[in-house]
Amino acid sequence: MSNINENELVSLREICDESCLRKDPETGRIVRKTAYFSSMEAMIEGAFQFVGLFEKMHREGKVFCSNSPEAFRFSLRTGQVVFQEENVPCTIDISEFLAPELVEVMAEEGNLSDDSFTIETDYYFMSVFLFEYFFHTGSPFEGKKMVNRCFLSPLEKELFRAEQGQFCMDIGENENMPVKGIQDKLIRYWKEYPDILQKMFQKAFLDRGTLCELRPTEVDWKQTLVRMAMDYRNCRCGFHGFSYRLVSQENGTFTCPKCGKVYYPLSNGMDRILLAEGERLYECQTGRDPFNKDKVTALIVENRQRKGLYGIKNISQGVWRGIFPNGSVKEIGKGQGIPIWNGMMIRFESGEEWSLRLVQQTEESEVEEYEQ
Repeated sequence: MSNINENELVSLREICDESCLRKDPETGRIVRKTAYFSSMEAMIEGAFQFVGLFEKMHREGKVFCSNSPEAFRFSLRTGQVVFQEENVPCTIDISEFLAPELVEVMAEEGNLSDDSFTIETDYYFMSVFLFEYFFHTGSPFEGKKMVNRCFLSPLEKELFRAEQGQFCMDIGENENMPVKGIQDKLIRYWKEYPDILQKMFQKAFLDRGTLCELRPTEVDWKQTLVRMAMDYRNCRCGFHGFSYRLVSQENGTFTCPKCGKVYYPLSNGMDRILLAEGERLYECQTGRDPFNKDKVTALIVENRQRKGLYGIKNISQGVWRGIFPNGSVKEIGKGQGIPIWNGMMIRFESGEEWSLRLVQQTEESEVEEYEQ
């Protein structure tokens, strides 16, 4: 938790550093305070809104003609992001936020014009920023190779990175691996996040990040961040974490490592939705807006007639189609539901079909008895 005032905004740079300098109201002295998000939800929301700012900018035909992180301010409590254009410096700083093609222009011409910046340079900036945002470790190329070149000037260092750099978390990487004692945060945090985030950075920084066509777009990042938000578990027992930390069971279910709460995996063949008592489903999972992660569209509730039997209750305006294990079909409108049974299938408003396939089977007689 942060010891910054919850209503105070902190800069992107301060989030990357996980600390900031502030005046103590009692002593008047400048002191260093920690700057951590209040929750993983707030952190993901901050990243989502940050990407949304670039999406809006690009829709308006604009690009970010800078590489300064000072223009972006975040609420550590909610993740809200404010863009303060007046904080954009007039000069360009030589740093890891500068795309490789911009570094080359700086080396040849000594400065950059607004025309040097493009949507592709924005994509690079977003990826490098988000890397520091989640891992707090400096440049994504700051591994063993770069640490051994600490004597280079800022421009020489960035030129080396643009020409010979290597992402320090590439698959099978050993030449530029993170250095213990220097990049301990990266080594620790990398394991904490799901592989969907890891793969995004491995794609973004392939071949030193020079492949513009592989740089993740705003849509790519929004899709990943929405999936992360849906994957994060907040159990009533106090457990918090991404779903990979749940305990896999032989029958195909998962359980909370702290209290044993059971999660049932609903799958469309590529992704999954984890169903459990008290959980909610959202528009991005069941509806037509794949980026709306805030609107609740379904609840996991206990059946009124049969204690211990839970179902998915539709609280949206859309109509779903449920297919029971015995093949019978039911239209599921607002206020109606379908039980969480092995072999069930459901087609949400989005049109995707999701099913639950476990090892054991549900008896057809149970289906006939079900009333939601």
